[in-house]
Amino acid sequence: MGFIDQEVTDVRAKCEKQVPHTKIIICSNSLIRVDIYPERPNRSMTVCLRFPENYPHNTSILVELKSRVYSDMLLTELTRLIDDYARDFLGKPQALLVISFAQQYLSDNPLCVCLDEIKQLRTDIKTPGSIESLLKLKQKNQSVELVAKGGRYSYKVTAMIPDSYPMKSVELCGQDSNLPAVLVRYLNGQSREIARQCVEPPIRMSKEALANFRPVRSLHRSLKFCLEATRDFHAERCPICNDTVLPEYPEDLEQDENSDFYIERVYCGHLFHQGCLKKYLAEPPFPKGGKLCPAQRRHPRSDAQTYMGKPQPGTASSSTATESGVCGIKLAHDRWVVSVKTAEARWAQKQARQRELEEVVDFLQ
Repeated sequence: MGFIDQEVTDVRAKCEKQVPHTKIIICSNSLIRVDIYPERPNRSMTVCLRFPENYPHNTSILVELKSRVYSDMLLTELTRLIDDYARDFLGKPQALLVISFAQQYLSDNPLCVCLDEIKQLRTDIKTPGSIESLLKLKQKNQSVELVAKGGRYSYKVTAMIPDSYPMKSVELCGQDSNLPAVLVRYLNGQSREIARQCVEPPIRMSKEALANFRPVRSLHRSLKFCLEATRDFHAERCPICNDTVLPEYPEDLEQDENSDFYIERVYCGHLFHQGCLKKYLAEPPFPKGGKLCPAQRRHPRSDAQTYMGKPQPGTASSSTATESGVCGIKLAHDRWVVSVKTAEARWAQKQARQRELEEVVDFLQ
């Protein structure tokens, strides 16, 4: 029996017993094809091996990796690693060693299923002129931890990668931040919503669109939102007074919900000092449909569309924002739920009191 014949026989007899999570598809002198993790479609990979001339004395085994799950970048890199590994065993049987190496690599590096997204996040983090955020990979518990920074503020979140990723979205947990509570709630809720939209179709969708819906990867989309939002918060200005909304030092944040410097976030995404917002809402004019946000532009995160790979409505394409030069979205504030008539009546009463006070001052003088 020749060398290759003996190696093929050994692979056929030992592969599935010695290398866990493998299944032989083809095992012949011309081609060995083995599936790794065939029981887990979202982690599966196919290893194709061929015996070149002068194998194994002068040439190592030829390796080709295939997968519908892993990126081309990962397949190329892993193929290079396997080639380097196989060269150390010239003159010896290499098929079982190569299959075992590939299986062990996938087992030790479960996060390689989202390698492209991790590389993109690392690129996003290295934005020139900004405080560099941190990205930590934890292979053992299949998680990616992001510490996003903006000024002296930070937001930490951990994304757990499920076994069924990307069919199931990442699970975001372990959030911690020195930002005000209203912004932490927004980051927590919106990032989870972005992740959910990646894998769940909208409720209102045509049958044709529903049939064509396919889950997309959620790690980069959800963490990119957290990264960019945290970077921008410390520099945002109140549309009324034009001062930065957040104080420079987190310890100076106003905790009293009744204070004028307590921070509010309105529906369109803009941040206001509570006192500035109440003053703006309480003063005329009082348009019939309610007051609109006076900010000079639409907020870049007025919705999640830009993180879903779609153009964001209400930016450059919005005629209202473009023509008026302002945000133009109706202001919604939980602490200001009054009708236009009530607002006008309150303003008139306030003005009447002011005139009475002025008359008393004039009389006393």
